[in-house]
Parts: sequence; C-alpha cells; structure tokens
Amino acid sequence: MVIESVLGNLESLGSQVTTVDPIELTADLRTRPHFRRTAASGAEVTVSLPRGVTLEEGDVLSLTDGVAVVVRAAPEDLLEVRPRTALEWGVTAYQLGNLHRDVRFRDDCLLSPYEESTEQVLRASGVPYERVMRSFAGARYGAYTGHPEHPSLVAQRHRHTHGSHSHAGHEHV
Repeated sequence: MVIESVLGNLESLGSQVTTVDPIELTADLRTRPHFRRTAASGAEVTVSLPRGVTLEEGDVLSLTDGVAVVVRAAPEDLLEVRPRTALEWGVTAYQLGNLHRDVRFRDDCLLSPYEESTEQVLRASGVPYERVMRSFAGARYGAYTGHPEHPSLVAQRHRHTHGSHSHAGHEHV
C-alpha cells in the first residue's frame, strides 16, 4: 500500500478502528518523506508524504475494514535527562544546543540520542541523566521560533554562524 497522507490519529478515529496493525518507526524515519517498511501484520507500506510532515505516535496511515496501520515510536538508545532546578534545565538546554544535539522536550525530562560526548558533558555538569531504551518522542522546537513543530507544519531552516566570522554558516531544521 502507498501512503500519501495521514488519516488522523487513533483518538480522532475512535470507533472506526477495531484492530491496530502497528508499524514501528525510529525518530529519523518519522521525519523522512519517503520510505518503505513492514507493519506487524506483514503488510508492506510505502510512505510518500509531503516534505516537512513528521509522523507522530498514534498517527493512522491507512484504515481498511476497521484495521488501522498505526505509527508506533520505536525504542531507541537515548539519554533521559532529568534536571532538578531551573538552573539545571537552563544549563542542560544550553549544553545540548551548543552541541547541536537533537532533543525532545517532555514535562519531566529531556531526551537526546545517546552519544558518548553528550554523556561526558552531562556527567561534568552534574545534571541527573540515565541511558535508556525508549521512544524518542516529545515536543520539538526549531531554532528561534519558540513554537513546537507540529506534524502538519513544514520545517523552517535558519542559517546562522557561531562566534567568529571565520566559521561557515550552517542550517538547523
């Protein structure tokens, strides 16, 4: 089957869904416009979405006779950071941003893909963290926008430099 749009989510489709056929996707795959994967039932799924669409946990990709192919965020190797104070939240966000690490914001923690260098920075800062296997899901924020990126919005790129004028500019998505 070819998927060209998201039908909604499990909550919005409610009683129309009688059976869930999960398709487990990493955070990287959930941001790609085109890919092929196999759902738990063995159904081959080809996704071809408009650029900028991010699939979220619970998104329904197809619905046939009550059977919904539903996005499940795959467990990934992450650092789960749990700052205790406003200062630690600020330091953590600054450090992860300075390292250009991808982050998902949750009410009680920050999530970032595991990298040894990130772990070293967190250890040195004294902020509590744990290496975990869990889905890389939560709010995303783009550079300078101050607004969470919603699945239906096209990601905006921002070009800027850091420090001296000798550094080349680069983009954040």
